[in-house]
Amino acid sequence: MTKLMILVFMLISFFVHPQKMKAEENLTYFPVSDTGKVLKWKRVESLLPKGKKFKVIDVETGFYFYVQRRAGSHHADVQPLTRQDTKIMKHLYNGKWSWNRRAVLIPFKGQMLAASMNGMPHGAGALDNGFPGHFCIHFAGSTTHKSQNVDPGHQLMVLKAGGKLDEYALKAEPAEVVNMFLTGLKQDDDALMQPVLRVKQEHKLWTKLHSISTIYYKTDLFHAKKYRTKEKIAVDCLIYYEDKGAQKTTMVFTLKRNPLTNGWEISSLTL
Repeated sequence: MTKLMILVFMLISFFVHPQKMKAEENLTYFPVSDTGKVLKWKRVESLLPKGKKFKVIDVETGFYFYVQRRAGSHHADVQPLTRQDTKIMKHLYNGKWSWNRRAVLIPFKGQMLAASMNGMPHGAGALDNGFPGHFCIHFAGSTTHKSQNVDPGHQLMVLKAGGKLDEYALKAEPAEVVNMFLTGLKQDDDALMQPVLRVKQEHKLWTKLHSISTIYYKTDLFHAKKYRTKEKIAVDCLIYYEDKGAQKTTMVFTLKRNPLTNGWEISSLTL
């Protein structure tokens, strides 16, 4: 009887106090139910000044952690506040630091700001947080420090966080459509590819695409003859496959205008 009462008490505690059970996992969670506001960096820079502490919410998983903006004039250079925040951030990248971009939301005075982060420690760091350096958070119009050019991957992730990928894809030119697809492939994010790839591809091709671990390409190789409703774009790539290593190849995209929306879409792809 005593064992039965203990079991009943444990079950009641689990359902009545679920947060206490989650706390033992050392992970925080935030239910993402909204998209962020896409604000230009020049505006955000004054909203999140240097020294400001704020929350960063990952769009895909809902996990969040806290950071402090330490530097950065073209984008925000930030550091996780504590070792626990560093642990959560690394968890988002499957335990390995990565340059991959992720769409994130930043709460600010009752609204969400759309942003993009990478997951690679670099440069200097000043906090006792177990994070060897700082990482970058980009907003709309943010540029890199060295080139002072916008980073296409970050900008697309900002649009993803703002729920504006479909809107962007609808107005995109053929080269931008291809770049959107390739960025999604490089970042391993199907959400970036879906708006410009309406036609279902062969299972064999998709299996091959998802076996790609890394891809390098140059946007200045987008040479195309423009037609009214159809266009082909060939992109020279260096692809690293999970099982075959590096391979040079040319990806050929066939794009057609959607007769209903007039937007460009990828109708076929050869690899």
